[in-house]
Amino acid sequence: MRTLTKEIIIYDGLCVLCNNIIRWVIKRDENDLFLFSNLDSEFIKEKFPDLKKNNSVAVIQIDGKIIYKSNAVRHILNRLKKFLFFRIILNICPLFLSNFFYDIVAKTRYILFGKYQSCPTIEIKKGKFIY
Repeated sequence: MRTLTKEIIIYDGLCVLCNNIIRWVIKRDENDLFLFSNLDSEFIKEKFPDLKKNNSVAVIQIDGKIIYKSNAVRHILNRLKKFLFFRIILNICPLFLSNFFYDIVAKTRYILFGKYQSCPTIEIKKGKFIY
């Protein structure tokens, strides 16, 4: 795999909540820190097929290390320097506890927020996405 120059946020492209969060991140990514790819992209299927099994948000860091779930959320918020109060809570909360709440939202996200037929975020800002 080629060397990454930006971190890549991986998300569920069918999830309404995930798409809204990705839109939020794109608007606040003033320093152009991230690229984005959804779990069903060819990039993920070819380069990181195991990510599909996790069915959660992940960040592929420049060094190739992958972080998941609440760690990924914490990492994204820290890099964007947004939501200080929430970042503090995530930083002091034990990982097992923050992942417990993350898993509850992840398991109920389609019920609570809905599901698209196909990923609409790709149409927003094509230069930011890896297909």
